[in-house]
Amino acid sequence: MKTETDSERGIIVGITGGIACGKTTVSDLLTEKGAIPINADEIGHQLLKADSPVIDKLTDAFGKEILDNTGDVSRKKLGAIVFKDKAARERLNSILHPLIIERSRGQARQLVTEDRDCIVLLDAPLLIEAGAYDTVDLIVVVTASAKTQLQRTLERSIALGRPLTESEVQARIDAQMPLTEKIKYANVVIENDGTVEELHEQVDVLWEELREQRKN
Repeated sequence: MKTETDSERGIIVGITGGIACGKTTVSDLLTEKGAIPINADEIGHQLLKADSPVIDKLTDAFGKEILDNTGDVSRKKLGAIVFKDKAARERLNSILHPLIIERSRGQARQLVTEDRDCIVLLDAPLLIEAGAYDTVDLIVVVTASAKTQLQRTLERSIALGRPLTESEVQARIDAQMPLTEKIKYANVVIENDGTVEELHEQVDVLWEELREQRKN
């Protein structure tokens, strides 16, 4: 939460949750209301490009076989390695997370320092696991049932033209911190198993709470 010494800056809100729980949807709804989004996943995706400052570390760790024909890291090839091997996943996180945290934290701090009335959203699936939760003023955890996560992820993979099997999706869900653990860090929990209208109602309440906090 914001401290007295932070009273002259805006608010940084960390939005996290499990795969396919709706973190980005919540972030998009808040953005429509006037919040400024920073997507940690997008920063991570940039670090998989051929010109990434950590591309050599990635190929040293996982082999040049993870690259596609453009020189970028293939997320599908890399995912096939790390989602079934905890040690490989931890090695990947140790390479990417420090830079993701540094870049997202820097962007957020600059924004809230320049405008004390702004609300910045740090959309970060691994906000808690990466130890970056202490860089935000409020943590929002978006949840959904395991069944919903599985179905949404399957449908999304098909829509993206990169279809996954149920076992592949389950491996990705199992690789994440359980939602029950993430909730322990939450200031606000948004349950996204219901209708779109119910999700909008929860986001509306959250926005009003953020606006009130911004006044303090």
